[in-house]
Parts: sequence; structure tokens; C-alpha cells
Amino acid sequence: MIEVVGLGNNKNEITLKGVDAIKNAELVFLKTALTETVEYFRENNIAYTSFDNIYESSESFDELDNTIVDVLLKNKRKKVVFCVNGSGFEDRAVCILANKIKINIIPSSSLASMHKKPSTSFIQMSAYDVISNNGFNYDTRLPLTIVDVDNKYIASELKLVLSNILGDDQEIYFNSKLIKVYELDRQRVYNYKSQINIDPINTLEKKRFNFIDLYLIMKRLRAKDGCPWDRVQTHKSIRENLIEEAYELVDAIDKEDIENMIEETGDMFMQCIFHCVIGEDSEEYNYEDAISRLCQKLIFRHPHVFGEDKALSTEAALSSWDSAKAKEKNYTDIQSKIDKIPEAFPSLLKTKKVLSISKKENMLYRTQEEIINDIENIIKNIDNQEDKEIQFGKLLFNIVQLSMLQKIDPEIALNEIVNKYIVKLYKIKAKLEKEKQIDKEKLKKLWEELSSEY
Repeated sequence: MIEVVGLGNNKNEITLKGVDAIKNAELVFLKTALTETVEYFRENNIAYTSFDNIYESSESFDELDNTIVDVLLKNKRKKVVFCVNGSGFEDRAVCILANKIKINIIPSSSLASMHKKPSTSFIQMSAYDVISNNGFNYDTRLPLTIVDVDNKYIASELKLVLSNILGDDQEIYFNSKLIKVYELDRQRVYNYKSQINIDPINTLEKKRFNFIDLYLIMKRLRAKDGCPWDRVQTHKSIRENLIEEAYELVDAIDKEDIENMIEETGDMFMQCIFHCVIGEDSEEYNYEDAISRLCQKLIFRHPHVFGEDKALSTEAALSSWDSAKAKEKNYTDIQSKIDKIPEAFPSLLKTKKVLSISKKENMLYRTQEEIINDIENIIKNIDNQEDKEIQFGKLLFNIVQLSMLQKIDPEIALNEIVNKYIVKLYKIKAKLEKEKQIDKEKLKKLWEELSSEY
């Protein structure tokens, strides 16, 4: 049988129950004898075996903890006590051991006791888990303890992670010493006992924020004593804002303006969380519903990533996506796909979507030459047609179909030409600024000159 005894974090924090377990043990193992908790064993002449030699030879904590567990399991037929710092529940080797055999844990004071402020809840992670967990973030309203900060390299990697979350100047505790995040890899001593404690951070004092902060700020704005404007908004009243912010983000992307992309992406987040908070206030849905639906969709539509199917090319990945989407949306025919196109789409985008679906369903029959002939006939006879609006609609529809055959996005192509037209217009306006009456021949000549430049 194996019992785990938590030794606490300092000398003499072991419990009476822990003392009895050690007295009755046949073998006593200490994860480390390099902290002050070992004094109890020395003062009471208790024989023990420490794993510090394994610690020195191991290349990682995974190797260390797995080796420790192997040694313990080899002696499981004896009455074994495995002593660790902290409560006993928060040790990585104990977690691995508990997954292999049934153990009894006799706890002591936890690592939470190292915080300067009391809390009913706290988060604890190994430094190695924080570093390996891409996109690590946490609710900064809760105290955070990071253990296993045993060398400068780990401290340096942690500094990068915490700087991204909290900012370089955020104050944290390293072994009870108050430092700033950027000083984390500049300390004199790193060892088995080294740990980081970060107390809860007030929203108004933060320099870096996460998704939870955004949600809480929007909830505060919508509260009874919040912002009068935000409180009265509805899904419909702010729908135009979402469209506007989307176009502003697209504009920043087109201009490759990173600073504006950061701002406009944030504005898009704000619009999305705004709708979620409105939905939550009216008991329609909340942001967990929206995110859960999104994650489910991403997993379902990527069987080539999360399932057994494997896509070896972009085309194969897209095909896998389309098949999964059709199954998810219960598409049965071309009509069921087209009926899902939002009515609010701009005409150009709607046309692209309809033609794209038609192509995937093998419903496009005309060649490029046939489309060009139609375009030429419509232009040639436009003045002879009674319903010119319909003819112009046909003309635009044919041009969009031609652009898709050429693998050109008509929205991007048209936008580029409009922007060039604007540049020419401003230049010509500047040249004609002092003239009271515009000469048509001179105007034509200026346009022709600029056409060769743009």
C-alpha cells in the first residue's frame, strides 16, 4: 500500500495524522530533501530516501515524476509513505501515481497558503504546463500559483507567457519576494521550491486584458447603474454597427495597417460580445452557447484534423469541409443550400454565393466565350431594350460569372478600380482647381494621361 503525506510548505507544517503514517511505514520516500520540510525527519532521526539524485539526472519534470512513480510501484507491496511538499494533492508525481493505483493522501497546508491574500479559490499549475499550453490564459480575478520554477530557462519562458497576459510591469511574487514580471529571469536562486504567486488583479489596474475582462466590462456597462446608452440597446439597434466594424476591419486588412487591424478586430470582438450579453440579459443565449456552437462546428467540419480522415492538400481539406458542412446543415439539394444564403447579403456577395453553389452542383453550363457574347449583345442592344434595369442586372450577373471563371474575386477587383479612380479624380481636380469652367477636351486629355499611370 502507498500513502502520500503532504508536508506543507515550511518546517513543522506536517499533520499529526501524517506523523502517524510515517511512524508506521516500512519505507519512507521524500520527493526532495532540499527544502526546510526535511527538518522534521532529521530532528526525529527518521530514515528516508529522497529522489534528489533522480532530480539531478532527469532532463524534464515528466522524466523525473515518471521515474519516481516507477520506483514507488516496485515497492507497493510494502507499507510505503511518499512525502511531498504542499498539500499532497497538487504534486505531479502523485497525480501520475493516482492514475495507476489506489492511494491514500494525508494532506497538509496547500500552496495557496503562500499567497499574501486569502481566497476561497485559486489556480495552481506547473511551470511546464503553463509553457507547453499554447494560448495559456486564466481568470485574473483568481489567485494563481505556478510551481516547478526550478531554473532560469523556465523562468525566462514563463516571463514571455506572463508578459503577454499581464504586461511587463505587473507585480508578482517570486518565493514571497515582490518583483515585476520582466524581472522573473533575473533572480539569484531557482530551485525545487521556487514558485510564483499572483494575487487577483483589479480590472481598472490592468494593462493587459483577456476575453473574460471584455465580457465583464460589457456586463458592467449593461448593469442598472451602467451606461444609459448601452442598457437600452437591442440586437436590431446595433446590427448596423456590426456591419460597419466588419467593413472597417476589411479596410485595415486591405491596407495592411496592423495597428488599425488590432483596433478593428477588437471592435469586432466588442460587437460579438455585446450581442451575447444582450442575449444573456433577455435569457435567449449567452457567450458560452455561441462559443460552444462555434467549437462544435469547427471540430465537426474538420474531420481531416480531429477525426480519422486525413487531408493531404488544400483541395482535399476544402472538400472535407464542404462534406461535413452539408451533413451538419442537412443540405439535401441545391435549393436547400441557396435558401440558407442570408437575405441581408449585398447583391454582389449574394451573386457570388449562388454561382459558387451552382458550380459545386455542376449546374453551370456556359463557356467563357458564350458569356462574353452575352455581355457584348446586352451592351450592343441596351438602348433598344424596354426594361433597362433587368438588362443591366443581366450584364452585371454575366460579369460576375466571367470573373469567377477567371478565378477573380469581383468585389476585390471592383474595389481596386474604384480606388484607382479616386486617385485619378483627386489629381485631375487639383489640376483644374483654378479654372472656372471645365473644358471637356482638356478633361478628356487629363483622364487619358492618368490612365497610363494608374
